[in-house]
Amino acid sequence: MKTVVGFLMAVALLAGPNLLAQSRRAAPDFTGVYDLVPGNDVLPGRLRSDGSPEALELLPDAAAVAKSRDLSLDTAKDCQVIGTFRMMAHEGNRIDILPWLDNGRVIMMFEDHMLGHWREIVLDKAHDSTEPLWMGNSVGRFEGDTLVVETIGFNEHIWLNSLGAPHSDVLKLTERYRLVAGGEYLELRMTADDSKVLKRPYTYTRYYKRSQREMQEYVCMDGLIDEAIPAIR
Repeated sequence: MKTVVGFLMAVALLAGPNLLAQSRRAAPDFTGVYDLVPGNDVLPGRLRSDGSPEALELLPDAAAVAKSRDLSLDTAKDCQVIGTFRMMAHEGNRIDILPWLDNGRVIMMFEDHMLGHWREIVLDKAHDSTEPLWMGNSVGRFEGDTLVVETIGFNEHIWLNSLGAPHSDVLKLTERYRLVAGGEYLELRMTADDSKVLKRPYTYTRYYKRSQREMQEYVCMDGLIDEAIPAIR
């Protein structure tokens, strides 16, 4: 009997990583390039974007901080990273979700890499660091056909919107990604929860359309020069 039990345990240990890999391979294929759909567009099934980072309701102390800020110092105006909450709703955003199998990571690249940098989402693990980062520390898991991503650990330079909304050390973002309309669109429901700053958790919804174009070269010159350079956006 001991021999049989030992054999079964060995098989289970060997099969574990393979089963995990099979589970990930069976997950929806989110890989590809996506363009953020303009906010007023109505999609199949009457789906449309809803909410905005600018609609956050702040607690009194946080509202005072936002009011005191010089909005000309917004990192978005100097080609610097604006953080996950703002970037995923940023007008004109374009992302590339890279292929993954059993490497345990989802990599998301941004065409506007100045404002968005890039993201690494570690699957099926707890947060291994709370070091403050521009884009935060992200972990993810699949719940059926939905990729759920939780992100914590943002640095002090990140604002939650263009109106100077601050955040605290307890800010947590929860994103839920799923394919809709036959896989033509990627739906994102983004929730910000910060009990020290927000009156209540806030959620916005955005839709990204699959693109046939590859990622393009992007040079950000916002606020860095007085006159535009031809052919540079």
